[in-house]
Amino acid sequence: MTQLLTVRALSRVLISLLLLCMLAACKKEAVVSPGAGAPEGVAGISSKAGGFLAYTHTVGFEVDPDSIAGRIAALQSACNEERFGACSVLSMESTSGRAARGSIAMRVVPAAVEALVKLGGEGTQFSTRQTSAEDLADAVADVSDSRDLLTRQRAKLLEFSERKDLAVSDLIALSENLAAIDSRLQLLAQESAQQRRRIETNHLTLNFASNLEWEDESDFSLSGLWDTFASNFEYGIDGAAEYAGFLLPIVVLFFPLALLWRWAWRWATRSTRAKAT
Repeated sequence: MTQLLTVRALSRVLISLLLLCMLAACKKEAVVSPGAGAPEGVAGISSKAGGFLAYTHTVGFEVDPDSIAGRIAALQSACNEERFGACSVLSMESTSGRAARGSIAMRVVPAAVEALVKLGGEGTQFSTRQTSAEDLADAVADVSDSRDLLTRQRAKLLEFSERKDLAVSDLIALSENLAAIDSRLQLLAQESAQQRRRIETNHLTLNFASNLEWEDESDFSLSGLWDTFASNFEYGIDGAAEYAGFLLPIVVLFFPLALLWRWAWRWATRSTRAKAT
């Protein structure tokens, strides 16, 4: 009876261990499997009410090099069609080959960031991701102060222009100053609109790089060694023939001159040699 209880207890322990192993395997599989889907976690950010933060997202993916051009084209199409919201393509670039790279930069509404990231990185995972914000509070305040100052100056000039005792030269000067102020106010209005656009939208850049490993092409090969030797030998022969072509005329020209110089020297020194003998 005791032995039977012992066997039953051992059986329960073994069954419990088996169940624990199966649960661990299922848990591990549940953690890994989402990696095959679209990436998660990069969402657009809206500046808080009264805030002046311009957000920038930069996301990098390692993908099949042959798919980079297609991913960029799909993102460009989705942005131009404003499929996920207001969007403008700022720049694009791509290369081909085993080490292909590509990138696309867009300015989008915050609600479209996550969808565009999922579209660009479908079937892969992040390699890099970064979110940053630039505080435009000072720049916005400077523009606002400048607009207020110019508006007051414009009002003063309009008051002067209504006077009846102004000379023609004064009216011309007032008109020129008003034109300059209006031009400056127009530029400030454009700058203010650009600042609002940066605050109300997000700058999104998606970078793509090849996920293929670098191949070492420096493996030793007898055929490659022979090809290199033959190529260098041929190059050396060509070089030697080229130099020989330059030197041969010089030798042909100076050899008779050298013989003539030797004969002249011997003729000039014959008396000296005769006395010596």
